[in-house]
Amino acid sequence: MRKPLRNISRVLLLVGFAGLPFTLAVGHEGHHVQCNGTTINAVKADIQAMGEGEARTTASSELQAAQEMMTKNDIEGCKSHIHSAMEATEK
Repeated sequence: MRKPLRNISRVLLLVGFAGLPFTLAVGHEGHHVQCNGTTINAVKADIQAMGEGEARTTASSELQAAQEMMTKNDIEGCKSHIHSAMEATEK
C-alpha cells in the first residue's frame, strides 16, 4: 500500500516544481522594485542559483551597480539596476 502513495507523492512534487518557474516569472512581472538590503540579498540568491553564462554575468554587474547607487543614496538609479538584474535572472 505504501508504493502507490509514494508514487503519488512524487508526481505531486514534480508537478509543483514544474509550475515554479512560471510562478516566479509572473511574480516579477510589474514588480515595483525597492532599493534595500532585503531586495539586494534576494537578487543575490537568485543569481547564485543561476548557471554560468552571459545572463548571470549581466545580473551580477547590475546588482553591483545597484549596490553602488544605494551607497550614494541614488534610490532611482538603484531601483533601475535592481530591475535590470531581476530581468537578467529570468533569462
